[in-house]
Amino acid sequence: MVFEVESTIKSILEKHNIREEARNWDHTGVKLVDGKVILPDTFLKVVNEIIQENQLLSFYVPEELGGLGFGDSIHGPITEVLAGYDFAMEIFILISASVIESLLLYHKEDYNKVIKEFTEGKRLGYVAFTEPQAGSNLENIKATSEKVGDEYVLNGTKIFITNGGYANTGLFLAQNIVNGKREGTNVFLVDNLDGITTLRLEEKSGLHVSPTAQLQFENVTVPEEYIISDVGNGYRKVLDRLMGMRVGVSYQTVAAAKRAFEVSLDYAQNREQFGRQIIEFPEVRRKLKQMMIQIPRMEDYTYQAAVMLERYKLGWIPYDAGIHQTPEEEINAANNAPPGLIPVLAHYLASCSKLYTSEIVNQFLYDAQQIFGGMGFIAETEVNKIARDVRITSIYEGTSEIHNWVINRAQKQIDSLTDFERPYRKYQERTIYENILFTRFPDLDKKI
Repeated sequence: MVFEVESTIKSILEKHNIREEARNWDHTGVKLVDGKVILPDTFLKVVNEIIQENQLLSFYVPEELGGLGFGDSIHGPITEVLAGYDFAMEIFILISASVIESLLLYHKEDYNKVIKEFTEGKRLGYVAFTEPQAGSNLENIKATSEKVGDEYVLNGTKIFITNGGYANTGLFLAQNIVNGKREGTNVFLVDNLDGITTLRLEEKSGLHVSPTAQLQFENVTVPEEYIISDVGNGYRKVLDRLMGMRVGVSYQTVAAAKRAFEVSLDYAQNREQFGRQIIEFPEVRRKLKQMMIQIPRMEDYTYQAAVMLERYKLGWIPYDAGIHQTPEEEINAANNAPPGLIPVLAHYLASCSKLYTSEIVNQFLYDAQQIFGGMGFIAETEVNKIARDVRITSIYEGTSEIHNWVINRAQKQIDSLTDFERPYRKYQERTIYENILFTRFPDLDKKI
């Protein structure tokens, strides 16, 4: 069934000649006109065909809630297909899966109508966590939520909001204010745009057709049932949800690396210099060979992190982070694990995947542009667009430096796992991209 979904999406994207059309979208971008976010008509036509006519988001929803019940198992392949055609379109569509994920993880019957409308393509998601003064330190947010009767009133300014101002359904992180004092944080489901103003759209180096907005929430009211999980415990729930977004970034990098290799190989086989194809030059061949070796390693990190995250959501994770035990053995090991080890291990693997793949894909695209020579610097070429788009992968969902800190902080617990095999150790020789990574982050090769 997964292959049928991939095939359907590919046929839609090919029918609309998306790789060529994406260049037009990249040039046109998004605009803010009289407070309204405007996207290219052809872009919205393709998106609606995917999520409305073919109900892509139904694949992330259990059957008992009106979906097809594939969940996380389909996230990777779908991300790779969409991102391989247009990075911005993939983000625009699949950030909704992050919202759906939260509504399912902390499910209440009150969410069912919203979930159903996601499956029908009537809703599009956003996540409003980041604030100007807080950045990645979400505990420092200033946005507030205060209970008034049976509702909560939300106020605050959020920045760097993907799909902000256009999407109609989001998650909002705020301080929990009780009698004028802060008592933890809350995450809310916000199911309409009432009281939300788009203050500006950011001009970015890449992802030009993906709106990134600054939003003002002014006395936005939501029913108390729309608190995600427990009152006052929003920050911890956010951290759990961020793992899925980080693994999603790794899927994006794999898609970008595969496409960059394809276009680089094709160009090298057809571009002639000094009377021969440039693929015959040793340095070009070496770069292509290193790319070919590198891609499966990126896949390895990504899919291992995804498997572990799925098991973590089930309430257990392999004690040694292997994937060869039976569920019963793993549940037993999880029940006997030291307190706090399991979430540390899950965060560690997500951070390893995110840091490794996002740093490497940026160096990967540097070489891809080198193969193209001067054409690699021309904005309208596909390799240039990919390079501009992937630059964000080592920045959003936690910078590489933050993930390096998470990895370092986890070492004591990881070292307590006597049978744990660090993913990197299985590779016999370093690639040129790994050499650069471990130069930028010294001793990382001993920690991932």
